[in-house]
Amino acid sequence: MSTRKASVDETAEVSSPKRQKISETEHVDAKGFPKLTPAHKEPGEVFIVGAGDCGQLGLGPDVTSAQKLKKLAYFEDKNIVAIAAGGLHNLVLGLDGKVYSWGCNDQSALGRGGEETEPGPVEGLDDVKIVQIACGDSISVALSEDGHVYAWGTFRNKNGIFGFRPTIDIQSRPYQIPELSKVTSIAAGADHIVAFTHDRRIFTWGCGESGQLGRRILGRMEKERSLLPKQITFKPHRSLLVNPKTPTKKSDAGLTYQSQFVGVGCGGHQTWLIHETGTVFAIGLNNHGQLGVGDNEEVDVPTPFGVLMEAGDKEKDVDPNGFVSVAGSEHHAIALDREGRIFTFGRNDDGQLGTGSSESVNTPHRLPEPKNVIEVSANGAFTLAVTRDDDFEGNNLWLWGYGEMGQLANGGEDENTPHEVELKGRHVYKAQCGGQHTLLLLRPKDL
Repeated sequence: MSTRKASVDETAEVSSPKRQKISETEHVDAKGFPKLTPAHKEPGEVFIVGAGDCGQLGLGPDVTSAQKLKKLAYFEDKNIVAIAAGGLHNLVLGLDGKVYSWGCNDQSALGRGGEETEPGPVEGLDDVKIVQIACGDSISVALSEDGHVYAWGTFRNKNGIFGFRPTIDIQSRPYQIPELSKVTSIAAGADHIVAFTHDRRIFTWGCGESGQLGRRILGRMEKERSLLPKQITFKPHRSLLVNPKTPTKKSDAGLTYQSQFVGVGCGGHQTWLIHETGTVFAIGLNNHGQLGVGDNEEVDVPTPFGVLMEAGDKEKDVDPNGFVSVAGSEHHAIALDREGRIFTFGRNDDGQLGTGSSESVNTPHRLPEPKNVIEVSANGAFTLAVTRDDDFEGNNLWLWGYGEMGQLANGGEDENTPHEVELKGRHVYKAQCGGQHTLLLLRPKDL
């Protein structure tokens, strides 16, 4: 593991954003389903590092690269509580439910007009309070507190623009998806969206050419079958029917299985479904083993993770039913389990798996460091993890993989093992990998 630490730009002032709190409520309703609340109860400072050739740094037209973390002063009075990084653009969310965007707007992913290289409010959401946001490559999506989904931009396929709806190529402002209601969480891949409803149904739409929608889409009806949300349905996998942790009567299996999912995750062209046991099922692009299912075959039927391994190919007795989140890029991924351990899989030629080698793997391999991880993200050819400090002084940031564009905040070098970023009096609230940039929500440690 690297002992060299990167640092925050010394010119960035440590200022305290105005503190506001939302009401203290439980995170689940009477039926055990997630409640819709912003991701964090305290606002933070927005920082960014890496490539900015398409305006994704948000620092104006003259700043096209940042090797150290830079603070976006625009957000000092905006009380930002959540962030989302796409391939070439970003979204952030204020405590008041307002959404802001910046970066590449070639396919209207910003949801507004005006200067692309500086942040600005997304238009058309004035009467809507947003509580969650997500970004793809040319698509943006937001979830309102009343469970409605809004999206804008477009989906792309291997031939270029695929479309936003069957009759809409590019959507320039937020559009409420009429097929969906009572949604509790959203996720976005490069060119697809996943929505999770209050009764634990999972809907997908967008580009499905790699199987990431969980359904076969062929022929002249491709747009109609892809660009409208449709529920993922499939039969119970044998691993759940025999799992002693989830005793299920054979007669009830088909009825209860669909309602046993608790979360979703997206890679560039992949979707992961998280069962209540912690078992992960994967669909989508798998040419580098990035699904984690033990082979390199494309999958459009949800398939569970393969045998879990410890770094160095030593088989390890790790609970395969303990995962809480998965995130990925086009060609690699990272999974987090209940014990705060991380597992990586997929392509590794830039060290993005953090194993210390360049060997790709098609089953999840556990990294020895860092420990106590609470959040993970991956994009491009790099990866990050947020850890909880043992002394409870805040959360720490670790980055690894391809770093030539500055996205690792270490001066532009690659790292094939995780390295910790020195935040100088700050701790991490939220962290996201963009295509070649890193977006952070930080807070001073003394607050």
